[in-house]
Amino acid sequence: MTAHHPPARCHAPIRRPLSALILLLGLLPGLVLGAEPRIRISDVGDEITDNIRAHLGLAREGCDLPEWRERPLLRAADREIRGALRALGYYEPRFSLDFRRDEACWSLDVELEPGPPVRVRNLDIRIIGEAEQDPTFADLVQSPPIRPGDRLRHDRYEQIKGNLNRHAAARGYLDARITTSQMRVDIREQAADLVIHLESGPRYFLGPVTLEQDTFHDRLVRRFIPFEQGDVYDSRRLISMQQAFMNSGYFSDVRVDPRTDEAEDLEVPIHVTLTPRNKWSYLAGVGASTDKGPRVRLGVENHRANRAGHRYHAELEVSSVNTQVGIGYEIPLGDPARERINLTAGYQSENTDTSESDIYSLGIAHLRQLPSGWIQTRSLTFEREDYEVADVRDSTTLLMPGFQMSRVQADHPIFPRQGWRLNFSLRGASEDLLSSISFAQATGRARYIMPLGEGRLLLRADAGTTAVQDFARLPASLRFFAGGDSSVRGYGYQKLGPTNDDGDIIGGRHMASGSIEMDYPFADQWSVAVFADGGNAFNHLNDWNARYGVGVGVRWRSPIGPIRVDIAHPIDSDDNFRLHLSMGMDL
Repeated sequence: MTAHHPPARCHAPIRRPLSALILLLGLLPGLVLGAEPRIRISDVGDEITDNIRAHLGLAREGCDLPEWRERPLLRAADREIRGALRALGYYEPRFSLDFRRDEACWSLDVELEPGPPVRVRNLDIRIIGEAEQDPTFADLVQSPPIRPGDRLRHDRYEQIKGNLNRHAAARGYLDARITTSQMRVDIREQAADLVIHLESGPRYFLGPVTLEQDTFHDRLVRRFIPFEQGDVYDSRRLISMQQAFMNSGYFSDVRVDPRTDEAEDLEVPIHVTLTPRNKWSYLAGVGASTDKGPRVRLGVENHRANRAGHRYHAELEVSSVNTQVGIGYEIPLGDPARERINLTAGYQSENTDTSESDIYSLGIAHLRQLPSGWIQTRSLTFEREDYEVADVRDSTTLLMPGFQMSRVQADHPIFPRQGWRLNFSLRGASEDLLSSISFAQATGRARYIMPLGEGRLLLRADAGTTAVQDFARLPASLRFFAGGDSSVRGYGYQKLGPTNDDGDIIGGRHMASGSIEMDYPFADQWSVAVFADGGNAFNHLNDWNARYGVGVGVRWRSPIGPIRVDIAHPIDSDDNFRLHLSMGMDL
């Protein structure tokens, strides 16, 4: 066997580093200076410039553009620039391209005169078929994104067709199609005639709903369906059904599949797949406020106690001022997304500078969401309260029927820029019905948020009134006080209200307070606020002595919700400033 000796390799380690070094030196100007291609388009406005860059193939090339691709890309650039301009209505542009290379990279200068724009002369949008009588198409036909006299824009012409197709599908015209789509451009007249005709075909109906789940009774789950078989097809009803399932708290995932390819007699069968959420959930949290100090909250909830959809929960909250423990049992009724019965039992102990109380309670409440969106609550609560106000100790037993109406609307559930909340409640008791005192009480609360430039304006109003003959026997939890983080800042928690002969605050029959606040963002998730609060509790209108506080604060949009730090100055007090820390939703 003859040995084969390959050529000596001692030169390769020299040649390769040398070649790499030469290549590195060639790229060095671009690496050091951070060079990149430069495309300059003569000053014709951002709309034209951005559209040309979006169409231009050269704009996606780097400094390493090989010379063999240069000419094809430049030839394509002529066509791409003309297409970008036509899309915006400019059919007779004049432009020149100046492509240059240097040691670092390349550049392209585009000198451009777009010329006169083509304008829409006639616009013919027509709905043919059953949808011609559907009034919901009127806005699409009468208020299109482009009108006669407007500069021609291809994207808005396509937008008209897309809007028609989407709306037809959403309304159940599942066979709808664009039968005529014409854009006739007369360059000499600088005019365009647009023709779009939609043939809707028949409108379909909602067919049988198949539910894929084995966690709850079928009769319970079907009560979430907001339509009947045979109702006209409307995608909003399917979305409403999906939201009802998700908002129920029973399911972690909901998939709604309208099977249009299986439609019979124009009825579309609907298949719904429901994935149940975990049976148990647990709550553990901490918080703090100036009113009640640090607090710890623990809770547990069973989301499906049985196949009928019953559930229950227990919660414990402990702070230096307030301790409460409660359990609740919920029973869904007719429309389980909108109606339920709540059974509750609880204990609450509160110890403030003005009063002490221990409350034991049992209650039943019927909650129903009305078609208007208002939530109506009828309740019956049995309470025993042991309390002390200004060294006066007493106990009361009350059987209180109650009624409440509430509604909230907001553009964001946690950090709204616009929204409002209203709440009105009535409750009372009678000595003739297992109660130790007779009284009637009404309260109202209002919150409003609106944009103010980049910031927000927040308004708040609270009021309450009580009809009672023997006020001295009214328990502490039913008396009105003012002052604190969510009342009149600058004053301590429940430090405002009528006093006795010794100057001790004993609370009042009535209360009225309000606030105006403006906040303005100064960094991501942070804003600064200025505010003015006013109000007080009182026994007679002519004795109402409103107290006022003004201040500034900082807001942090934390992952767990808004956190507020305020410094307030009480206008009618010897105190200079008071720090307020609070957490919770703005509405």
